[in-house]
Amino acid sequence: MPLLLHRVAKHQLRDEIASSATGGSSFEDEALKKMSKDEGGNPSVPVSWLRDAIRVGCSRIIVDGCKQLSFVKLQQSLHLPAGALPLRGRSNRLLEWEVYTSVQHASPGSKKMITVVAPMFRHWMVEIPISVDENQLDNSLLERIFNEAGKSGIGLFHPPKKQFGQFRALVQ
Repeated sequence: MPLLLHRVAKHQLRDEIASSATGGSSFEDEALKKMSKDEGGNPSVPVSWLRDAIRVGCSRIIVDGCKQLSFVKLQQSLHLPAGALPLRGRSNRLLEWEVYTSVQHASPGSKKMITVVAPMFRHWMVEIPISVDENQLDNSLLERIFNEAGKSGIGLFHPPKKQFGQFRALVQ
């Protein structure tokens, strides 16, 4: 599903994602300024977004027929990289983005309206180099965890309200 790549991950931080395009800059300039980027200025996905999605994915998986998979135990055996992961175009497509704008209330219950701006990528993928402690996880459980995390999604405007940031995992 399309990914809104904003340096702010939580929907409640509307002031930080509100556009100030009325000051002469365009929505494109606003979205570019607010895009999550790596040190080289390239679009990237913070690993913290992925970690949050994996936490939700773990809560949805039942092991041994009666208990949830422990995210704390999973973290001890699953080692994710630090920082940010480069965003790439899916199926060797050129990585393209367009401006996503949404008029929203400034805060819950507020009558003041603001325009939220973010870059939106329709065709995207992230390669996640991970290491797993020996004999802790098999590939099928790992794929199941990441697919459950994909149902939660990454980035702004998580489902079920809007379907942005959802992904499907391919474990190799």
